[in-house]
Amino acid sequence: MRDDLLTQMIYRIVLCCVSALAVLFSFNLVYVGQGPFEPSWETFKYYTCISNYFVFAVSVIVLADNVRRVRAGERRGHNNKIRLFKFMTTVMILVTFLVYCVLLADPFTAGFWRDLGNLSYHVFAPLLFLLDFFLFDEHRTLNVFAPLWSVIIPLAYVAYIFLLGACVPDFVYPYFFLDVNALGYGGVMGWVAILLVVFLALAYLMWAYDKLVKKDGRWKFDFSPLAPRRPPAAP
Repeated sequence: MRDDLLTQMIYRIVLCCVSALAVLFSFNLVYVGQGPFEPSWETFKYYTCISNYFVFAVSVIVLADNVRRVRAGERRGHNNKIRLFKFMTTVMILVTFLVYCVLLADPFTAGFWRDLGNLSYHVFAPLLFLLDFFLFDEHRTLNVFAPLWSVIIPLAYVAYIFLLGACVPDFVYPYFFLDVNALGYGGVMGWVAILLVVFLALAYLMWAYDKLVKKDGRWKFDFSPLAPRRPPAAP
């Protein structure tokens, strides 16, 4: 956990550049007909794309504040902007990374590493954003309810897909477990319940990491709240 704001700023500039590239590539995620990749509105129905848009937006906000503080002369500290929302987005993109790398793709094939688009929004941007949390976020800032907040975004995504399915003629559902036509609402909600458990498990693992601190040369879990900082004394 580094508190060097200049190091954080340089890292986040790289993160924003990679995330912007991932966003650009995401618009070519869907084949149109039999031709080359072309932009399509259907890009906006994929969880992968939406999670990368969240990552880019959060990264820009955090970087902007980071730059402001460095320009003001600060050299030590941690991000203090939208910390809860940043945590929620971290859980969101962690699911994107794990589902793709563990369930959908084969990292041990050459084709996996040749597709720059897939790598940008499934691997590079997610990993850089996750590392930002592990390397630079201050510990002991999340309360026990933070993981519960993290399920709001996926639930909103499910509602969004249901709305598209109800309003768009011949809508093709992006994932089999959300396909109301094939599974019915009962079947879909069963899958949603399973996935929410997975979300919560990952979120609480990350919450536990937030409580990991180094004391007396040893790593320990400290579940006590972080003491509020006192303002610097007047000269």
